[in-house]
Amino acid sequence: MGKIKASEAVVKLFENWGIDHIYGIPGDSINTMVEALRKEESQIKFYTVRHEEVASLAAAAYTKLTGKIGVCLAIGGPGAIHLLNGMYDAKMDHVPQLVLVGHIPARLTGTDYFQEVDTVELFKDVAVYNKKITSAESFPAVVNQAIRTAYQKRGVAVLSIPDDIALGEISDSSPQLSTLFEKKNPGLVQDDLNDAVALINEAANPVILAGVGAKSAKKELKAFAERISAPVAITLPGKGAISDTHPNFIGNIGKIGTKPAYEAMKSADLLIMVGTDYPYAAYLPEGAKCVQIDIDPVKIGKRYSVTVGIVGDAAEALSYLTEHTTPVQERPFLKTCQNRMATWWKWMTEDEVKKQTPIAPEALMSAIESISEEDTIYSVDVGTSTVWSTRYLKVSEKQDFIVSAWLGTMGCGLPGAIAAKQAFPDRQAIAITGDGAFAMVMQDFSTAVHYKMPMIVIVLNNRQLAFIKYEQQSAGQLKYAVDFGDIDYAKFAEACGGKGIRVETFDDLEPALEEAKASDVPVILDVVVDVDAAPLPGKIVMDEAKGYAKFTAKSIAENHKMEKMPPMKTVMRRFL
Repeated sequence: MGKIKASEAVVKLFENWGIDHIYGIPGDSINTMVEALRKEESQIKFYTVRHEEVASLAAAAYTKLTGKIGVCLAIGGPGAIHLLNGMYDAKMDHVPQLVLVGHIPARLTGTDYFQEVDTVELFKDVAVYNKKITSAESFPAVVNQAIRTAYQKRGVAVLSIPDDIALGEISDSSPQLSTLFEKKNPGLVQDDLNDAVALINEAANPVILAGVGAKSAKKELKAFAERISAPVAITLPGKGAISDTHPNFIGNIGKIGTKPAYEAMKSADLLIMVGTDYPYAAYLPEGAKCVQIDIDPVKIGKRYSVTVGIVGDAAEALSYLTEHTTPVQERPFLKTCQNRMATWWKWMTEDEVKKQTPIAPEALMSAIESISEEDTIYSVDVGTSTVWSTRYLKVSEKQDFIVSAWLGTMGCGLPGAIAAKQAFPDRQAIAITGDGAFAMVMQDFSTAVHYKMPMIVIVLNNRQLAFIKYEQQSAGQLKYAVDFGDIDYAKFAEACGGKGIRVETFDDLEPALEEAKASDVPVILDVVVDVDAAPLPGKIVMDEAKGYAKFTAKSIAENHKMEKMPPMKTVMRRFL
């Protein structure tokens, strides 16, 4: 009977779980684990990032794209603290994540030792499983339980690992730990399905709202919508659940959504929610009946009064409903929605064909779409880049669109592209980010260069926090603390060893995108966009209109000038 270090046994366990990569930064309190990974580097690749936040954000993005658990690693203390942002992104978007953090030697715990942080207490809110390893013998079993819990509860599992315990030796013939795991989805309840069928058959104006949970049921969603001739709106993380060009598609709802989706919701007599826990009740129908399909029973009726709740797999539920509902060939309500959507697309096209300099963000999105491939992965950051991407990019069912949906953290675009290239090296990865968000994580562009991950990072450079500026204005406040100096991100890209292209005129945009697409190294397209481009809501509601009016009056009174506003035609289209 031989002996093996506990850390080495754990790495073997990772391999059995199919974990083939880890994002992180080595350091003293986690180096025993890193050494064990080094010995298995042919099986598990270690991606050294420049900031731990990028490690956890990339791990979360990897899981959003693949469904497999993402893993990140850092030292205790400051490294562990840096991981929190990506961990909360994983928590709030309900994706499994395994986090390994170092800890001071067990014998020194409680002595206020260098970098001593109570990581178990630190991660209490973010984690579904949160343990400090207390013995070498139990280490593999605890890791096994952590991974199982992360998968089952779709959340973050954290292990705080004292370095001296990881060094401990255990028997190499320890009981084998099973890595077979199949998440058991709750079975569909026949009475709920029957009640849902009855509601759908009697509805005149049904609207489907598809969330991220519908992405695993794209085929079934499409068949169901066509069966009952219902319009389909999507949530932000649900973008791509149905093609933007499908005739039943009516766009996103909410502030970043479309006017037709807003109008459809206000006219609906039945809301069918599929895989979504949409939080903004003001954009949902008033007094309509509701069928909600969700894998998590806690989500049923959480945000909106539900008539029938179906707990179970979206694909299974939609397949049943498609088979048993009465087919509808012609639905006047859908026709009305389609006519409104045709008008909306006409307005969007007017924006997309702008050939102005500084470049209109809307035209930039159209140009990005022109160089995108059939299976492009879009990693979209938070800010105005979210609005322009969501509204103007026509994403197909074969493409992927990921974003920090519930946490809404700036800086997620680049880590998402890194994860995309790790998971799918042969697919095109395009990160779309504002300069404010990119500046938060820009150091890790060098990570993409180092690991030879060809990708296109498009920076919308307007030298300001544009989305925050318009939040201030819509609240009737004057612009403040949102401007910053220009950075030439193209030069930065070259300094990192990648390719950088600065685009300042519309005429240079198309050639720059084609050059970026042809590149075999990571590229930053630093696009100078119009600072006055306004990410107006798809439907301007009265409170927003009052806020903009208050802002205008305050600007005249205090600054003695009228701030540049969007064209009145655009404002009136969105308001009336």
